[in-house]
Amino acid sequence: MHGCPLLAGEPGFRPGPPDGHPQVNAPGDVLDVVGPLLRGHDRERGVLLALDTRHRVIATRLVSIGTASHTFLAPREVYRDALLLGASAVVVAHNHPSGDATPSTDDERITRRLAEAGATLGVDLLDHVIVGDPAWTSLARQRCGGL
Repeated sequence: MHGCPLLAGEPGFRPGPPDGHPQVNAPGDVLDVVGPLLRGHDRERGVLLALDTRHRVIATRLVSIGTASHTFLAPREVYRDALLLGASAVVVAHNHPSGDATPSTDDERITRRLAEAGATLGVDLLDHVIVGDPAWTSLARQRCGGL
């Protein structure tokens, strides 16, 4: 992936009207959708947001439940659901039950792997959001150009 992901470069983001579906214009919008799904759990959970061409949410899917300190966001699981839903782009998110939203080395590694798989399939990975409590981290924002 070259340059900044779309969510990291918010001024260039041009989605259309929401038409009744939540719209993802910035990483904070991701938190509005997934925060209630991910906070308050004792194990890590991974969630997929499948987005249409205007970055409106088509669906959210729970793609993994792990341990207190790890969940596996497998490209196969993430993109299977994305393709079946007809997604043009995706955002993945997972929680850190400890409340600390600092990305681990493994979080960064899987984000790169997901971005590469998405590029191959023609489904853009826009961001990977880590939800703590109360903090959260957008890897697209934190690692602009590094996905």
